[in-house]
This record gives sequence, structure tokens and C-alpha cells, in this order.
Amino acid sequence: MTTDTAPPAPAAPQATSAPPAPPPAEHAVDPAGVLQVIRTRAVVREFTGEPVSDDDAKALAAALVAAPNGANLQAWAFVIVRRPQLLLSVRAFAPGVFAIPALILVACLDHSRAADESDTRTHKEGRLCVAMAVENFLLAAHALGLGACPSSSFLPGPIRVLLDLPDHLEPVMVVSAGHPAHPPKPAPRRDIDEVVHYDNYA
Repeated sequence: MTTDTAPPAPAAPQATSAPPAPPPAEHAVDPAGVLQVIRTRAVVREFTGEPVSDDDAKALAAALVAAPNGANLQAWAFVIVRRPQLLLSVRAFAPGVFAIPALILVACLDHSRAADESDTRTHKEGRLCVAMAVENFLLAAHALGLGACPSSSFLPGPIRVLLDLPDHLEPVMVVSAGHPAHPPKPAPRRDIDEVVHYDNYA
């Protein structure tokens, strides 16, 4: 004799870990595009007369302050010059600015935020942080279709007077920027195998 029996209960589903959440939209980047901007950036010294738009100037400013810096002291200050007459005045005291740009960035070290002004090493690190911010600026300019040229050839005294810089700000670098008069062409580089080594220099 057979008896009716209830079918076995289905097995409980195995608990699985949820897939990782996608990164926020503002963190989603195109690696190939970023690397292309880095590899194809080139110094641009000649510019058209077209001005740099407000939106582009704000994007360049945002790139500056996003740079890495020691202990997050952000010991820097930046003046972006776009007024035509002031541009000409700043250029007059900056031999490293060859042509008339649409914009000049004056990048400064802020001694009031430096960790220890008596420490030479700290001062050098502060200048390196300003340089990293300038590199962000150069890459952002290239990504926006602009061109730029950094220079340390300028007269700090007149620049300080023209821009009303307080005593605790030290001009470190000027950068001319604008729309390239000619397509940018990266300069030749040493072979990567000559300068990059893995694990040791041998």
C-alpha cells in the first residue's frame, strides 16, 4: 500500500554577497582618456586672441585645488589674470611668457600655512605642492582644448605689486594659457626603458 507524502520543501537559497555598488558618477572616469591627456600634453607658447571662457577658468581653478599636498596644509594661493591690460603688465615682468596669452596663472606658496618656516625641507616640500597644482592646471587646460606653458622666469617684486600680493605669499611660478595658435606637439622623450626601472635600478 502506498501513502501520499508531501513533496520535500525546496532548499533555502544560499546567501550571496551583494555585488559592489558602482562608484559615484563623479568618480567614474575613462582611464584611456585620462592617460591620453597625460601622454599628449605639450607646452604651448603661442595663442590665438580668443579669450578663455568663465566656465573654463572655473574648471582650471578646480583642478588647481584638487592637487595633492603635504599634510593637507594647502599652503598655496593662486591668482588667475584675465584682464587684458593687467595681462600685458604681468607679461612685461615675466620673460618666460613669450606671446600674449588669454590668461596668466600666478602660483604662490602661502608661508602662513606652511608647517615650519624654519625648516628648509618643509619649504621645499611646499614649493613641490605648488608645482603639483600647476601640473593639474596644465593637464586640465589640455583636456579643455587649451594650451599652457609654465615658467619660473619672472620678476617677483613687480608681480607682487601688480597683484597686491601680501607678504606671506611667495610667487613661485607663472603659467601662460589660452587657445593654441598651432596644434600642440609633445616634445621627444627619452626611451621609457632608459629611465624607468622595476624593483631595482639594475
